[in-house]
Formats: sequence, C-alpha cells, structure tokens
Amino acid sequence: MKRPVLIAIAVVLAAGVERTGASRAGAGDVTLFDGPRGAWLGTLRSDAPIAVVEERDGWRRVRVEGWISASSAGPGHPDVTRPEAGPAPLPQGTGKPFAAGVAVSGVLLPPGDTAGPVGAGLIVQLLSDPEGFDREHGSAGEECRARLREATDRIAALRAQLDKALSSSDNFREAAQRNDRLKAQIAAAEQERAERLSGCRRAADAIIERHTVKRTVSDSHGAFIFDSVEPGRYRVAALEAGGDRPRAWLLDCLVDGEPLVLDPRRDRAPIDPYWGLFAAVRP
Repeated sequence: MKRPVLIAIAVVLAAGVERTGASRAGAGDVTLFDGPRGAWLGTLRSDAPIAVVEERDGWRRVRVEGWISASSAGPGHPDVTRPEAGPAPLPQGTGKPFAAGVAVSGVLLPPGDTAGPVGAGLIVQLLSDPEGFDREHGSAGEECRARLREATDRIAALRAQLDKALSSSDNFREAAQRNDRLKAQIAAAEQERAERLSGCRRAADAIIERHTVKRTVSDSHGAFIFDSVEPGRYRVAALEAGGDRPRAWLLDCLVDGEPLVLDPRRDRAPIDPYWGLFAAVRP
C-alpha cells in the first residue's frame, strides 16, 4: 500500500540561494528563486540540507531533497512530477536526451607515479580558458619563485655566519651572544619564508577559483563527475587543503560533444598548480 506522501526532489534549475530576513522568511532562512534575480519559489530553514550543483555570477544552482504531504500538492499540481513518470522525451531526430553538454568524469589516482591514497572527498573544479589560466598562473609563479629564492638565500647566508660565529672572537661570551642573535635571525627568516610560501599557495588557489565554472566533490573512491559540460577546452583541478606537501591534480580535457572519461596520468596537465614550490622548498 502506498504511503500518502510524495517524495519531492526539487532540482532548482538556475536558482539563486539567498539568506534573508524578509517578511516571507525568518532571519537567516534560505530563499529560493526560479533563476538569478528571478521569481520567488519558497524558503527553507537555514540548516536545511542543500547541495550546490553550480555557482556563477554570485548565484548558486542547488538541489534539495525532502518530503511533502500528498494533500498539499496532488497529482494535478503543475509543479509535482512523480518519479514513475519516466524519462523526458527525446527531441525529434536525435538519439540523445535534450540536455546541454555532456558528462566529464574521472578518478583522482595518486598524482604522477607516486604511491598513496586516492583523492577522496575533495572539491573538484572545472576551469575554463586554459590558455588564459596558463598566462596568469605563469606570471604569478615567476613572482613567487623569486620571493622564495630571496628568502632561501637569506637563510643560507645567515647559516653560513652561524657556522663561523663561535670562532669569530676570542671572547667566548661575545661569540655565544653573536651565535644566539644569528639563531634568532634564522628563525625569523624561516618564518618569513613559510609565510611567503603560504601566500604563494593562496595565490594559486585564487587563480584556480577565478577560472572555475563548475564544482563537484570526489567520492570515497576518488571518482568525480561533471554534468552538462558544453564543448570546449577545460582543465580539471583538485587540491588537498592541508599538509606541508599538499597533493594536487590538474588535468587537461577537450569536450567535443561526447561523454569523456579522464585518465589522471594520460591527461595530466604539464604544469604544477603550486609551481613545484612544495617539493623544492624544505625546512
């Protein structure tokens, strides 16, 4: 016997999410629109589970899953679609569903030839304009490498002075004091280098963010998929958030109208998202 309720899986196509205190909603509630700056659809509690499918121009396309009473929206309600309704009809003259773009999928295997776990539970970003990305990324990389090289050379010079400190004077107390000062200067220089390295990491993340057109999350096996990707050249990026040696994935792809499965070794982009700085700079 069927339960007197309907499962309402609301896919808000191009709907914005706004937290507002307007009269329709309580303070902090989420307001749904039928499109960016479009008509009001409804409101949700601020803690309601919302999955972000896409984000652009300050708006988010979201998916919400919940239950509604069968009496509140019967079979004749124009906004209710029963799951058993079946797939949408195909356009005349085609053998494919009427949808913009195709699926791009892959698995975040350990980068390069290294061993280790897959990239599970990571935000995976689809980037547009790879050529523009390369120009911006390359310029920022040159600046970061120069700043880190300057900091590293200063540390090396201070360490060379430290090696000579104890033998620099016949007065042991004076030599010991000089030794302590140099150790403090080295510690400060190393801290400055670490801050510069963190700044470079933030700069790389910001460049990737500026070129992002879609986002998804990899599953426990490292698998990911982007739906409705229109033809063109793209780059897929996934970055680990923490650690002194963060792993990163950057894959190139050409979408030509057919579903695409990326190979993380064959399709790996010829650049390092972090310019190889984490492999080159060591404490």
